[in-house]
Amino acid sequence: MLKLEVEQVSIVGKIITPCDGCESCKITDRCWIEDNMQLIYSKLQEADGIIFGTPVYFWSVTAQAKALIDRTYVLREKRRLRNKIGGVIVVARRAGTTPAFSVFLNFFNIHRMVSLGGAIAYGDEKGSVKRDSRGMAEAKALGRNMAKTLLKYRQGGLL
Repeated sequence: MLKLEVEQVSIVGKIITPCDGCESCKITDRCWIEDNMQLIYSKLQEADGIIFGTPVYFWSVTAQAKALIDRTYVLREKRRLRNKIGGVIVVARRAGTTPAFSVFLNFFNIHRMVSLGGAIAYGDEKGSVKRDSRGMAEAKALGRNMAKTLLKYRQGGLL
């Protein structure tokens, strides 16, 4: 029986300097900025499937999430995330989930990843999202769908 390994990588407290658009990575095949993205690059490339999560800040993803997305430009040139399975979980107080969700769907498209969609959950205060039964069910369904898809891909020799 095939087994899946799950690892949670949090960017909370990590230093992810914004991309400066220098495009030196096109020549050197690496980002010149030395920070915590080096670890994240390896995690993204090692993973077969990736579920991103973000709260909504001002109708979009957090600044840290956007910096991570922008810094993956170095991985785009050689399509290092191509065919990886992607999903997203967006959490909001009341509004802004659609624009935040779209940021990651665009990320998946740009990197030629396979998108499984995602989940949206709501909560008014820290931790209250766990009481959003619909959001929690969507998140669990995303996880199950990710696992099933990865197993099918592995069995078919696609990964």
